[in-house]
Amino acid sequence: MSLSHHARALLFAAASLAAFSTLTPNAKAQTIKLDDGTPGAALSYAFPEDYCWFNVLNAGGTKTITSVEAIIGDVPNGWPIHICIWRDLGQMGDPGQGLLLTQVDTVVQNSGKQLLTQYAVPPTTVTGLFFVGVYLTTDGTFSMSTMDPHTNLPGRSWFGWAYGPGTFDPSFTGAWSWWAPQTVGFKGVWMLRANAIDGPTPDIRCVSKTNSLGCVPLMTLSGTPSASAPSGFVVATANVLNKKSGLFLYSLTGLQQVPFAGGHLCIRPPFKRTSMINSGGSASGNDCTGNLSFDFNTYVASGADPALVAGTTVDGHFWSRDSGFAAPNNVGLSQAVHFGLTP
Repeated sequence: MSLSHHARALLFAAASLAAFSTLTPNAKAQTIKLDDGTPGAALSYAFPEDYCWFNVLNAGGTKTITSVEAIIGDVPNGWPIHICIWRDLGQMGDPGQGLLLTQVDTVVQNSGKQLLTQYAVPPTTVTGLFFVGVYLTTDGTFSMSTMDPHTNLPGRSWFGWAYGPGTFDPSFTGAWSWWAPQTVGFKGVWMLRANAIDGPTPDIRCVSKTNSLGCVPLMTLSGTPSASAPSGFVVATANVLNKKSGLFLYSLTGLQQVPFAGGHLCIRPPFKRTSMINSGGSASGNDCTGNLSFDFNTYVASGADPALVAGTTVDGHFWSRDSGFAAPNNVGLSQAVHFGLTP
């Protein structure tokens, strides 16, 4: 999806804003988002210039944002990007009414993985409508602003550019012209989210490794992760081999998705691990009736890891034995869970 200079001239009539009765927040959510979690294509831009894209989000009151999550398309890992949060001065979702609150200069991670990646920002207080976005300098070949094509909310996602590398000034969005994806014939919203101070709402990420019997482990979550509750947040994975030992492997440094042991390692080092548990299931034979289950709140309450305090973001998945594969691939790997610890 590239834009020509001719298209620029045609796009001056920007898409009209949707009725803002649709701008409702996610009730009591730690993560403020528009997307449904399933990315599609990314918008490309065919000129070596600065390019910016952002979502109009609703805090539903006042919240403190501590991280932004984004899927950035085929931009190389390590490429400079800028994560921004703007106040919506008019509280109408007008893309020209954004006053910059926070900018973080960082680099692309998880290039090409279509994996929501978390970028920390200084605690930033927002009230009502606000904007979360990214800008970068393209080389004329990137497809960077990844969309969720299943959630069509005209007036909630916008993109624009500055003429020449290094010329975009994010201080006030009113200095630039903005277009909605619908203007160029595409439905959807950007894969851009904001996480409040308690970290991300529990979510399942990454992919499971199909085990030696052809079963795909399925992760489930129940309860609320908490830094103070004695129990009540259970992470579990079904469809695993019966009578096998396993453990929950977790990280406080974020997600990745890299090849490992015939599957994918979903978390970044350094890794932390819990004690071994048994999958149970059928008492005899080999099948996929096993289940690995772990109450993370109980683990936090035990004091085993002093770093697990309110606001900490945790990423983890289950590792288990699978002797049906030859070493070094004789392990099972579940999907990953991504969550923040509430007080």
